[in-house]
Amino acid sequence: MIAHLVGIVFACVGWLPALLVYLAVKNRSPWTRHHAAEALNFQLTLFIPYVVGAGLFVGFGFFTPDLAWIGAVVIVVVWLDCLVFGTMAAMAAARDAWYRYPIAIHLVK
Repeated sequence: MIAHLVGIVFACVGWLPALLVYLAVKNRSPWTRHHAAEALNFQLTLFIPYVVGAGLFVGFGFFTPDLAWIGAVVIVVVWLDCLVFGTMAAMAAARDAWYRYPIAIHLVK
């Protein structure tokens, strides 16, 4: 459950704590491995739009400061996505249910 919630707190670098949780619990059971891998995949997927949003924020902020808000909006939308889906996954883990993120690229099996 902690692997799902850690991305909400750490936002852009949420993949790092999720990776640590995955490495720590991957050999415990298929259920814990599944949830840790799902959390890691989701955080790695979200890292891409976080980088794009940061690039837009810095790029627009440097060249056209009036448009820097576009990058900030992208970052906020991605974080809200993380909040909603991370909470849903944590609730599923608390109920001992299997959960798959609907928008995750499955890099880790």
